Amino acid sequence: MKKSDNLSREVTPEIIQKLVDAIGEKNVSTSEMERILYSHDLAPLPKEAGFAFDNIPDVVVRPVSAEDVAKVVKIAYKTGVAVTPRGASTWGLGGCVPTAGGIVVDFSSAMNKIYEIDEVNMSVKVGAGCTWKKVYDECAKKGLLIGSYPSSFPAATVGGWVSTGGIGPGGYKYGSARDNVLNMEVVLSDGTLISTGYDKIANNMSGYNLNQLFAGAEGTLGLIATVTMRLHPMGVIKPLAYDFDNLRDMGGPINEIVKHPSVKPLHIAWSDHIHFERQRKAGLHAPDVKNLFLVTLQGDAEFIALEEKVIDAIAAKFGGRKVGADIAQHEWDERCYEFRSRKVGTGSIPAEVVVPNKNWAEFVDECYDGFNKMKMDAGGIIGMIADRSTAMFMPYYFMNTEMATGMIGFAYNYNMGVRAAKYGGRSLGLGIFFAANLDEIRDVGSAEFIRDLKAYADPNDIMNPGHLVCGKTRFGITLNEKLMGIASTMLQFAKGLMPADNCFDGGAKRFEFDTIEEHKAETRKIRQ
Repeated sequence: MKKSDNLSREVTPEIIQKLVDAIGEKNVSTSEMERILYSHDLAPLPKEAGFAFDNIPDVVVRPVSAEDVAKVVKIAYKTGVAVTPRGASTWGLGGCVPTAGGIVVDFSSAMNKIYEIDEVNMSVKVGAGCTWKKVYDECAKKGLLIGSYPSSFPAATVGGWVSTGGIGPGGYKYGSARDNVLNMEVVLSDGTLISTGYDKIANNMSGYNLNQLFAGAEGTLGLIATVTMRLHPMGVIKPLAYDFDNLRDMGGPINEIVKHPSVKPLHIAWSDHIHFERQRKAGLHAPDVKNLFLVTLQGDAEFIALEEKVIDAIAAKFGGRKVGADIAQHEWDERCYEFRSRKVGTGSIPAEVVVPNKNWAEFVDECYDGFNKMKMDAGGIIGMIADRSTAMFMPYYFMNTEMATGMIGFAYNYNMGVRAAKYGGRSLGLGIFFAANLDEIRDVGSAEFIRDLKAYADPNDIMNPGHLVCGKTRFGITLNEKLMGIASTMLQFAKGLMPADNCFDGGAKRFEFDTIEEHKAETRKIRQ
């Protein structure tokens, strides 16, 4: 692709009119209120984000087809206007938050359909804005199972999670998001529409694996318009649950299960005592357990019976007490509602890190130590086993959205990534807030190669600029790993001098703006 000349990020009235002409007036919005709503994701956004980035889009578009997406991107390519893809914004790292204003492409409004469930070839084709729950439920009616999906599957969109290359339920048995993709329709930075694979057959021996290239790219190489995924026979799904006195005692059974040659559960997860205490305090139903180990089996009933005997024996060997099937089923049904306790009126934010399974018990101690040293308002330690070598921890905490405490919350996440690195682990995802981690989790050569790929595929830097490859703030300051490390250390030190958090009991002060002028006024205060 050749870089265009005379580019500007400015969205002019002429550009708005071109968008209207291309996809229709009803699919283009410049409403102030809507633009504010599209300036953040699930996480309570610290006010500093508006200081560092131009996070309010100039226009929101709602395409109804892959061809519409291509038309929008062609207009942006010729002018240098930033394009930010958005699903249901259920992530918390700013993956769908604009950094340079421009155009937000909302896939969830119209590109949310299931186009085909192919029971013969066992695949499903959907729009990028379709929710995982919608796909899951419709496939389940036909006795078919999606391989894996995010823990936020009731609201999260297919394109959004595939763009992060995420880890979720089902992944232990069937692989992560990218492992289950057969094909995608992707719009490149110049508006070219391509297919990355094949709808009916595997992608083997067909040159570069383009499915793998775009899955996990966080929208920086192209916009995912449709996704075709593998399906699997559902069979029986049976959750098992075991109560442990101490969370770290689960390290033993976890490492025996992942090394077993025949037993391969659909899902392996855990929740600690703090998590259940918070649920009860919020007036939610929670089982009468201390620390719960959840192992969910799937397949033929006879094979499940054999696997259950093995897992029962392994859990008992390490002090696990099997609890009733009703508790196990409840926790499986609640697998995607881990943060219900935020209903008390405060924000809850998870840190997401991966560590080797062999260090599982040690990292439990790291999580609790991190809460204590930073005096965080702990929500609990939950997580799941991603594969035979990898555990994903999601220690979560409660926070408000005031300037100081908001940024300190992100410092905790950064700190957990540093702790994970001691064991050969890392943080998950980059977005805008952790784009600096690219240089931490990759060697110099591979980090530069990723940046070179971005520069080649997107010479005008319009595709989700400022994300994943460590972009710059509006002041030209690069948020590299050194700067982020220094800032995180300072914030952690400051937090240690502050009183312990009490957001969960006291609620959180929220910052809401009715107009863009109020938002800008608050930003000016920060600058001063």
